Amino acid sequence: MEFSLSGTVLTRDLVSADGRLVATRGEIVDLGTLKDVADKAPRGVHERPLFETECAQSILEAFEAPALQALVGTEGLRAVAADVLSEVRFPQAVWDELDALRREDAPRYQHAVWAAIICARLFRSALGTAPGLARLVGGALTHDVGMRHAALRLRHKRDHLTASDALALEDHPLLGALLLASVLGDAPAVHFALLHHTRAGYGYPRVQGRPPLRGLDVVAVASAFAALIAPRPYRLQAFNPRGAVDQLLEEASAGHFDGRAVRLLIHCMRGGRGAALDLTLPRKPTGFRPPVNHHGVSPESRATA
Repeated sequence: MEFSLSGTVLTRDLVSADGRLVATRGEIVDLGTLKDVADKAPRGVHERPLFETECAQSILEAFEAPALQALVGTEGLRAVAADVLSEVRFPQAVWDELDALRREDAPRYQHAVWAAIICARLFRSALGTAPGLARLVGGALTHDVGMRHAALRLRHKRDHLTASDALALEDHPLLGALLLASVLGDAPAVHFALLHHTRAGYGYPRVQGRPPLRGLDVVAVASAFAALIAPRPYRLQAFNPRGAVDQLLEEASAGHFDGRAVRLLIHCMRGGRGAALDLTLPRKPTGFRPPVNHHGVSPESRATA
């Protein structure tokens, strides 16, 4: 964690799914706090593989989702993704967090599963059978667990966020990172949870310095793609996969996402043959993007900020 970020004051106790008090209301939480929590994480805890958990069935069901067919639409491609996913292992406390997310917030749980599948496909294409892929894909699976601790009204809001709503939601990466660090220590999953919304300095939390973490750019793109191709309360129509790619290309051009990660996504959607660097990008947007989309802060709130 060779970077820094400003702290935040917790407005409620942070309690894990298995009942542990991870941080208390009123506590100022910053990167130093996160490091302390990681240092105190238990060592040598038994880890359960994904294939022994409820999540395994969710993965199998997600392979059939129409929106993912461009990435895992054949038996061979599913086998590639499943090979990496089957190696994901976590202590039971992490699986408890995912089980709680599945029971309490089905759309967020689906997002976790879809992001993991997308990352499995992308990482395997980019890195082959390099060691450590399961840790990266496991980080994708858990990257948004902090959203379970965001206010329910914000998770299901149909209109634009107000400026105060947005500030409240900006705590969820730190909450997720704290939960994971309390179990895993300083692991890739902690970094992904903390930094998946940084958007190269245009998002949150604000960080100083470049986090030297392999795979973060891929996880950020996979998370965004998984969100775009699924319905949301603020956007009842999903982007189709091509429309989601159009959106990501525009945001990458603005510097919000890593262009190489978006290129890798397109490469895999086209079958993954040849070199991603030789890919010819779409010349113009042709995909479906929903005409009504209340994502983000309202224009009025932005104007008065």
